[in-house]
Order: sequence, then structure tokens, then C-alpha cells
Amino acid sequence: MRAKLIAANWKMNGSFALIDEMLKVLSPLVEKTTCEVVICPPDVLLSSMKKAFEGTRIAVGAQNVHSETSGAFTGETSAPLLQECGAQWCIVGHSERRMLFGETDEFIRSKTETLLKHGIRPILCVGETLEQRESGNHEEIVIAQLGKGLSGLAADDQLRCVVAYEPVWAIGTGKTASPEQANSMHRVIRKELESLASPEVADKMQILYGGSVNGGNAETLLSQSEIDGALVGGAALKTDAFPQIVKRAAD
Repeated sequence: MRAKLIAANWKMNGSFALIDEMLKVLSPLVEKTTCEVVICPPDVLLSSMKKAFEGTRIAVGAQNVHSETSGAFTGETSAPLLQECGAQWCIVGHSERRMLFGETDEFIRSKTETLLKHGIRPILCVGETLEQRESGNHEEIVIAQLGKGLSGLAADDQLRCVVAYEPVWAIGTGKTASPEQANSMHRVIRKELESLASPEVADKMQILYGGSVNGGNAETLLSQSEIDGALVGGAALKTDAFPQIVKRAAD
């Protein structure tokens, strides 16, 4: 049985005050459940969040990392530095990084390898655009992203990764893939993992859904057989909505 995982992506939002506010509402809830919770704030908040969440079951993650561990890469953050700040997880391959910053599958793969070498668990994002879905090759796109992200990794390393399926057309738009659409793609991903990795990896790996998840639709999405949790954006900044999503995962 795969444990549910709820990951919060604060993007370029949040504050020191929100860390304390979220701790107050989340900590009592998380202690009563087996659901895993990770919050990924902007890098400047990582150390403060790690300190605030010490002794709780809430993990801390980053939103980005560079594939190199040091060097002349102005504005970037290395895996060793993230580790020092207390990051246990890191998002890679998010559609905003792919689209706005031109990140390729190859670059994303190198980031994944760097994170694994430094004991940080990657959340690998895959997903198709609306145009790709309407043209009927959405499964092919997602399978290709998955393969380039995970193929060739040792089985132990593959099992330290989490996949997040995020249809690009549903991110921040208020649109959400139907539970059936989301579960169908998760099934495709899990089937591909059998050949890409192994039946054991396919059975054990957590696959999250991301794309306008909120307190209202979380219960239906999380009740689907192949959906093991959620990567939450806008609702993750709300001290009423995010605990609701965690509670739905725990039910």
C-alpha cells in the first residue's frame, strides 16, 4: 500500500509569517495521519522553515536546483547548499521551468542525478500541453518525459523518486483534469514504469496529480486508484484550503 503524499509548491510566494501560520494549522493534523506532507517554499525561506518544522512530520523541499554542485552560475542554487538548508525534497521538471526557462529533458535528468547523489528526493514533473492533448499524443509526450527522467537509474534511486503528473493546461487556470482523465494517465505512467524500471518500482512509486488541486476537488481526485497524492500550487498558500487537502488524503 502506497502512502499518500501531499506536496506544496509555494512558487514565488509565501513569507516568514506564513511559515508560522501554516505550522499552527498543519502540525496537529499531520501528527494524526500517515499521510506524508512536504512544503517547497522559495529558497530564501528554506532554513527558517526547516527550523520552524523541527520535530514535526512536515518535510521541507526546494523548487529548483542546478545540475552542477558549484561554479559561476549566478542566481542558481546547488544541491549541497539545499542540503545544508535542510531540503529533503526538490521539484524538477515543473512545466514553468520547462516553458519559461527552456529546461530540456536532458537538463532535468542531470538535476535528478545530482539530487540523488546528495540525498535529496526528486519530485519529477511530467505533463502535456492542451495542444498535445487535443492532438492525441499526450500519452506519448508524458512517456517520453518519464523515460528521459528515470531510465538507466539504479532501482534504489528510482524508488527514491516521485512522479507528479501535471497537465500543463490545468496549472493555475482553474481547470482540472477530470478524475477519470487523471487516473487514466497515472495508469499509463505506472504501466510504463514496469518496462522502464521494474514491476516492483511501478508498484511502489508514488505518482501525484498536480493542476488546480483544491479543497473542493481533492477528495474525488485522491480517491482514484492510481493517484497517490497531489502537488498543490495556489491552494498550498491558504491556511484553510491546504489542511483540507491533507485531511482528504488522510481520510
